[in-house]
Amino acid sequence: MALKGKVATALRSDTGRVRGNNEDAVGEDPDIGLLVLADGMGGHNAGEIASGISVTTVLDVVRRRWAQLRHGEVDADSGHSVEALTLRAAIEQAHRAIHTLAQSQPQCAGMGTTIVACLLHDDRMSIAYVGDSRLYRLRNGKLEQITRDHSLVEELIARGHYSRADAERLVRKNIVTRALGVEPEVAIDLIEDTVEVGDLILLCSDGLSDMVSDELIGLTLAKHAATLDYAADALVTLANTRGGKDNVSVALARVDRSFARGRRWYERLIDWF
Repeated sequence: MALKGKVATALRSDTGRVRGNNEDAVGEDPDIGLLVLADGMGGHNAGEIASGISVTTVLDVVRRRWAQLRHGEVDADSGHSVEALTLRAAIEQAHRAIHTLAQSQPQCAGMGTTIVACLLHDDRMSIAYVGDSRLYRLRNGKLEQITRDHSLVEELIARGHYSRADAERLVRKNIVTRALGVEPEVAIDLIEDTVEVGDLILLCSDGLSDMVSDELIGLTLAKHAATLDYAADALVTLANTRGGKDNVSVALARVDRSFARGRRWYERLIDWF
C-alpha cells in the first residue's frame, strides 16, 4: 500500500564539524513506509562501508518480500507482525554480509554499525534496531524515546550500578553493547506500536542525541512539525552549533492521514452470515 499523501518524510545526513568523513547512512522507501538509519564504526572508512551495506540491504530485502507478505498477520510463536519479522530478517542478512566482509578483508576488520529501521503499516509501526541509534515519537507535543539504547550506560543503569544521572556523568556515552557485523551473531530488538494522525517519528544517530537534549529536540520538532524539511535542517544545525563532534543523521516521518488497511474481504463476507 503506497503511503503517498498519508505520510510525509524528510531525511538528512551531515558530516558534522569534527569528523573528516560521514560514516552514517540513511534511506527510505516511501511507497512501503520504510525508513532506515545506520551509524558505522571502524577505521579506514570501514564504518562507512558497514552502514552503507546495512541500509542498502534492508531496503532491498524488504522491497523484494513486500508483495508476498500476508499483511495483517501475526506470528503465533513470537507475537510479532510479519512486517516486524521481515525487518528482522533483512537486518540479519545485512549483519551476515558485514561480518563476512570484515572477516575476509583486512582493511574492514572490526567494522560494524548500529541500525534502526521502521516500517509504517496499517496505522502501526514495526521497529527493529541494534545499537544506540534511536527512534522517538512526538505525539500531542510530548516527545518519547521508543527504543532503548544498547549501550554501556543503559546496561549499567539496568543492572542498578548507577543512577541515570551518575551514569550519564561518569560513563562514556558512545560505548555500544551491540552492533551489526562485529560478532558472529547479533540480537535484534523488535518493537510494535500504534501511530496516530499527527504523530511525528524521528530516527537519529547519536550525533544528534549526544549533542542536543531530548527537551530541545521535542521543542524543535513541535515548532517545525508542519514543514519536515525545516525540522530536519534545524536538528542538524543544532547538533553542529553545539560542537558537531560526530556525524549527525535524521529521518523524519509525519502521519497526515490514516493508512489502515481495513478488514480483509473474507472478514467482511462473514458479516453477511
